[in-house]
Amino acid sequence: MYQEVGLRSKNAWTPEIDVRIANPPAALLAKYTQKEKAFFYDYAHFVVRLLQDENVTDRIHQVISAERIVTEKPVDIRVMVFPARTFRGRQNRILHGTYSESASQISLYPLRIPKEWVRQEGLDLFRGGSDNLSQRKLRLLYEISESAVSTMIHEILHVKFQQREMSRYGEEALVQKLERQFMQGWEEWILVPVQQALSMVS
Repeated sequence: MYQEVGLRSKNAWTPEIDVRIANPPAALLAKYTQKEKAFFYDYAHFVVRLLQDENVTDRIHQVISAERIVTEKPVDIRVMVFPARTFRGRQNRILHGTYSESASQISLYPLRIPKEWVRQEGLDLFRGGSDNLSQRKLRLLYEISESAVSTMIHEILHVKFQQREMSRYGEEALVQKLERQFMQGWEEWILVPVQQALSMVS
C-alpha cells in the first residue's frame, strides 16, 4: 500500500492538511456536561492548530523524509474530542492514538483529565493565554502538547511499518524507539508552537 521514495519526492506526504476534528456520536456527547464539552472541544481545536503550526509540521516532515514515507492514498487524521475508553481490567493503560491501515485513518485521543477538575478549573486552560496560567496548568498544557505531537509521530511511523510482516510487539518496539528519537529535546522546540496555537484558540 505504501512505497518508500527519495527524500525530496514531489509527492511527499503532508499529513497536517488532513487533520480534522472528529464528530462524536450523540450518545457520547450526552455523557458530558456543557462545561466538559466546551473544554474538550477547546482541547481538540488547540491540538489541530498545534499540529498545523509550521514548527511542528517541520518536525513531522523530518520524520516522513527520514523514514521515506509516501502514501498512495490520503490518510484521514481525526482529532478525537473525548478520551478513549480505558482497557477492560487495565485502568492504568490509556489509549493515545490508533492507526487503521484498512480505513487509512489515524485517530488521536486527548488525555484523560478528571471531570471535576475540568468543570471547576479547566475552562480557561486554552482561553486565557499562557501568561495568565498557573505553573500547574502550564505543565498540563505542555503535557497535552507533547502527547499530541508524539502520538502523531507514533502513528505516522505505524503507517510505514504496518504493511510489513512484523510481529505486533516487534513493530511497536521499533515505533516507540523511533518516536523517542524524533521527540528528543521537545521541551525546547515545542514552546513557540504551544504559544502560537494558544493565541489562535477562540
